[in-house]
Amino acid sequence: MNIRRAISTSVVPLAAAIALIIPTAGAASATASTGCNASGTHNGCIRLFYNSNRAGSSTYFDANVSDLAGYTFLTSGTGKGNAVKNNAASALNDSPSMVTIYYNSGYVGACDTLSAYAISDQLHYTYNNDASFRWDYTRSDCYDF
Repeated sequence: MNIRRAISTSVVPLAAAIALIIPTAGAASATASTGCNASGTHNGCIRLFYNSNRAGSSTYFDANVSDLAGYTFLTSGTGKGNAVKNNAASALNDSPSMVTIYYNSGYVGACDTLSAYAISDQLHYTYNNDASFRWDYTRSDCYDF
């Protein structure tokens, strides 16, 4: 009986510790950074800013993101630490490829497309309503920068 109790009291805390580690080990920070490393397949990055006119905190991404939940603004400035999802006001495409920002997760809803090296001092359809983005794809109903 004491062996069972010893095993159950040591297994439960271990399982709880593993459960805490697994969700945080996801891809949320895998493509986000404080600078453009140009390590993605697009030889560049998109930089999303917390404020209009490319001001405040920002975060760089070099790969598609189907859901911005879990990402935060990383650089210094207003908005640092806040969620990127539904808080980006402006963007810079520092890439030779076009990138499209979507209102909803999963690359759906209203969208803004930034052509190669384009700047948006204020996003149009996705201003503070950005949930995903992907490279090299756009629709005819996206706002073009």
